[in-house]
Amino acid sequence: MRIAIIATYTHPTRLRIKEPSIMQSSVPELIAGLCPEHAEVEIFNEKEADLPLDRHWDLVFFSYLHSYYEHTKVLSTLFRQRGMTTVAGGRHAGHFPDDAAKYFDAVITGEPESNVPALIADFEKGELKPRYSLPSQGAAAIRPYRYELIDFTHNKVRLPGIEASRGCPFTCNFCVLTGHERYRFRPIPEVIDEIQTRMRWNPNFLGLMGDAFVFLDNNLGGSPKYLRALCEALIPLKKTWGCALTFNVLKDESLVKLMAKAGCRYVYTGLESLNPDSIKAMNKGQNKLSEVDAVIRRVFSAGILLSFGLIVGSDGDTNEYLHRLPEYLADLKYFSVTFLGIVCPYPETPFFRELQAEDRLLPGTISRDYDGYTLCHRPKQLHASEVVEHFQRLCNTLGSLPNIARHYASKLMMSDLPRYKQTILFSGPEIVSIRNPLKNKERRYIAGLDAIEAWDAEQMARLGLTPQVLTGPGTAGARPTPDPGLAAHG
Repeated sequence: MRIAIIATYTHPTRLRIKEPSIMQSSVPELIAGLCPEHAEVEIFNEKEADLPLDRHWDLVFFSYLHSYYEHTKVLSTLFRQRGMTTVAGGRHAGHFPDDAAKYFDAVITGEPESNVPALIADFEKGELKPRYSLPSQGAAAIRPYRYELIDFTHNKVRLPGIEASRGCPFTCNFCVLTGHERYRFRPIPEVIDEIQTRMRWNPNFLGLMGDAFVFLDNNLGGSPKYLRALCEALIPLKKTWGCALTFNVLKDESLVKLMAKAGCRYVYTGLESLNPDSIKAMNKGQNKLSEVDAVIRRVFSAGILLSFGLIVGSDGDTNEYLHRLPEYLADLKYFSVTFLGIVCPYPETPFFRELQAEDRLLPGTISRDYDGYTLCHRPKQLHASEVVEHFQRLCNTLGSLPNIARHYASKLMMSDLPRYKQTILFSGPEIVSIRNPLKNKERRYIAGLDAIEAWDAEQMARLGLTPQVLTGPGTAGARPTPDPGLAAHG
């Protein structure tokens, strides 16, 4: 039996662009680890390389995000026409299984550890069911990834990843985890064993990235007690690693020092905004902006590169705040931003339901628009065109070469811990990548005004497929006419 596992991808520019980076989707390696030993498994990540459309597999698993749905269902339709059986999984498929069932032979709505083996067993018996929703077996059921299937030639800076926990204990109103996934963690001995015995390392750059990995957890610090125990267990391994966690964890100075001792050299946290009103609107109470400067200095001094994600377009945002944002960042001398996006009301979130009730979702919004770089709603204090103008200006400012130079100058000498300086140097391209969404000069960044990728549009027209509309309770249908007011001012 031949199995393909595909992580699909469409670039924020809506052009056919690849974007190699340190952290990548590891869902293909996860699912591969759940396949039977007798299966011939191939994995593909469209963010790194093109998918060979001339190949044939018996069973094809697709992992995708909301904004990749139109592209993924095109691929699934093409494969099904050639006799292949296709499976959809992930958060979008879990929330819209009826729509996905139109384009895939089976839909997984539960966690993979329970459902992938059951689906494969049914497929081999010729008894495939249209939907698989077996309950979770808990974090202890997470199996080792198939690291040996990673091809580091497609992405020379990629690091292998591992899960120690899933979910998050917080309830940010825009987060896809809120109300849908509780926080839980794996037994630490299993995590350590996977790192020691299963993980494969990036051989590029003369081994400079060897023995380095990333935790793929949404919030590695969801339980500070667990994080402490994990760090203690990591110290003897002498590995270098990075993770994502919430800002509140970094206020514990002793824990930060323990993380550094255990090999942590990189932390990403979604601070989201420096505007207290925006933080309040997101229900992100764990971020106390008055503590930002002291925490940032402390983390860098400990030998850890701290980077942030910021978003624009929140209900608390104003023109004055967004105009002055570069000043606020300059005041925080050690601040590093590696992601800048537009706040996105993902359909399964409290934020989406709030906007839906207030009739603030933009007409013509389809699944492709929920990408974190497209405005899908009317903010309370900004016009849509103003959000876009601020987003474009900030991308150019934060991703500029002078900003990279300031980043290196202010941070390179803050610690002498092993691999700290190397981590700082590798972070430069991540900061420059903030400008990548601007490469398509035709992009409008407003839902309903941007066409989907030309190849996907051509295939959808040929195959008779229509975009999934996500502005209300309905999830399918023809694309409505965009709001003429937005077209005039966008």
